[in-house]
Amino acid sequence: MQPVKFLKFLRQFVVLVERNLQLIWNDKLLLASLTLQSPFMVLVVKLTADPNCFTSNLVNIGSRTALFILAAMATFMGTLNSYREICREREIILREASVGVSLPAVVLSKAAVLLLVEVLQAAILALGFVSIVHVPQNHLLLETDMEIFITVLLTMFSSSCIGLLISALFTSGESAILAVLVLMIGQVVFSNIMFTVTGAAATISNIIVCRWGMGALGASTDLNSRMAWLQAGLDGPMYDATVENLTHSWQMLGLISVVCLVAAWLVLQIAFDKKKA
Repeated sequence: MQPVKFLKFLRQFVVLVERNLQLIWNDKLLLASLTLQSPFMVLVVKLTADPNCFTSNLVNIGSRTALFILAAMATFMGTLNSYREICREREIILREASVGVSLPAVVLSKAAVLLLVEVLQAAILALGFVSIVHVPQNHLLLETDMEIFITVLLTMFSSSCIGLLISALFTSGESAILAVLVLMIGQVVFSNIMFTVTGAAATISNIIVCRWGMGALGASTDLNSRMAWLQAGLDGPMYDATVENLTHSWQMLGLISVVCLVAAWLVLQIAFDKKKA
């Protein structure tokens, strides 16, 4: 990208980020929803998780359930944060593109604002989780609490990027909601946590955000060794407490994010080209 084009792209990106932040601030219902999601999820953890599931002398299968609840919450929150972001402004976006606004800048500005929001959401959710559930500190790369925060944030953001792709594919939030519901069910079914998947379903599980979020959480908390006594360990070695497993799960979440953002841009570009033709 030439310097002049890059500076133009950067200016558009900054303006779009500012506009998106202002839209959130002006929409008090949306602002309240984004603000209250994490505290509500922490309350759910408080009501459902056993605080001693990791530290009890008797190995408790509730530790797996607690981590799955956390991974699923982060996944669902990310998707719900983003699935309307593009479709509700679709005509405006395409009209602005006709006068030179960069579609990649539009998609990246949406992602950047979601990332800012989700840093706060992930901090509240992760802090609430570790304050309720007594998670042992294994220190694979960082403090385990920090690793949990990073995993929750990456899980949220990856799900948000999938939500942006869904939003680019549909023309309204009402039409996108069915795809969101199917996606949420798929996150549970194909995560290989609640149900064991094989064959083609196992291949699908490689692109399931909840699976990789759970993999990172399992590695950080050394879940497999804690489940071994009951012979209830999670399928596969990806949940062993190793730096390789943790970083691989993070990398997969990052890869899913990048692929979905590029796909969202391409979908908008195709729609713009059709409209221009």
